[in-house]
Amino acid sequence: MPSSSLASRIRSITSRTQPWAIAEVETFLVRIPVDPPKGDAIQKFSALELPMVRIADAQHNVGLGFGYTIGQGGTTILELIQRELLHQLEGKDSRRITQIHHLLKQSVHALGPGVVLSNALAAIDIALWDLNAKREQIPLHTLLGGAKDSVPVYNTDVGWLNRPTEEMVELSRRAVKRDGFRALKLKIGKPDPGEDAERVGRVRKAIGDDIKIMVDANQSWTINEAIRRLRPLEKFNLVWIEEPLLATDIQGYHHLGQHTNIPRAGGESLYDPAYFYENIRQDALDILQPDIARVGGITPAMKVCGMAEAANLKVAPHVSPELSLTVAAAVPNSMFIEYIPQMEPVLRHKLKMVNGEAVAPDVPGHGIPFDEDALRHYEVKH
Repeated sequence: MPSSSLASRIRSITSRTQPWAIAEVETFLVRIPVDPPKGDAIQKFSALELPMVRIADAQHNVGLGFGYTIGQGGTTILELIQRELLHQLEGKDSRRITQIHHLLKQSVHALGPGVVLSNALAAIDIALWDLNAKREQIPLHTLLGGAKDSVPVYNTDVGWLNRPTEEMVELSRRAVKRDGFRALKLKIGKPDPGEDAERVGRVRKAIGDDIKIMVDANQSWTINEAIRRLRPLEKFNLVWIEEPLLATDIQGYHHLGQHTNIPRAGGESLYDPAYFYENIRQDALDILQPDIARVGGITPAMKVCGMAEAANLKVAPHVSPELSLTVAAAVPNSMFIEYIPQMEPVLRHKLKMVNGEAVAPDVPGHGIPFDEDALRHYEVKH
């Protein structure tokens, strides 16, 4: 267990009379360098930060949760957890996850909705779900619903916008032929629209028509740009166009649906289930992509999946493939999870994949195989 000046522990004598009561909480920050930096249409990042929470009950069952940022903000999230949220956990019934989530969210209502608060809530929420599944000796994806044994995976790591075209084509070919991926995502948003079309076309030619391709503009266009720039891409039979507009431009997404045959995907930058509801209600998105950390944890992510299913829409949880697999395998309307290997330096082993699908782990809890030595190595010291 990492020991750090950031570690914050709470104990309660009275909680020992109830085996499920929260007896101890520890927080710490892990920072994993990304070298070389990765880039899309609006940003580059050189690190992954994981604000982490470890929760133990009175019987010493332990759950581990985390949020994430790319490059910055982890210390801010950790500070919010430590100063505003941790003391409220002491002695709480760890089985009442929704009650705890609601209590914590209401206690800092003026700070949300937003990515810092959502990440803080998510780290605690994920730890509680992990703890409860371990206590019951059941895989978390089964506890949450157990709809699937495996989920298709698309590889985003091959397609960063700052990769030279030849490198991107070769990595895409290798991901398909060597690693067994059946779907790839390419970043788009080059200053020259023709270069976007050329890059996508080169990959399509290299991997063939049977492999699925999706593209992601990372909120870099206006509605008129999106309509114009997507037309040359329609011939490549794309699975979706992801975040071509600002995440909050619901009317723009609705309008875009009238001008392109490429399905619209989004949701990674929406920080509350209510925003997903509005996108569903106004026919703004065809595929919902809740980010489990950014939406506030597993509890709200499952709400988003339920709303999508009721509206006959698919979900494809964003990034953190090891965690996204838990939610995607729990629900019947998941279509993909996203592979970006950012957390692999602190894991004992990679996702198990068979025929382009990630296999849900058959172990208690969320099953993410964190390496304690690696966590200590990358822990931020103060």
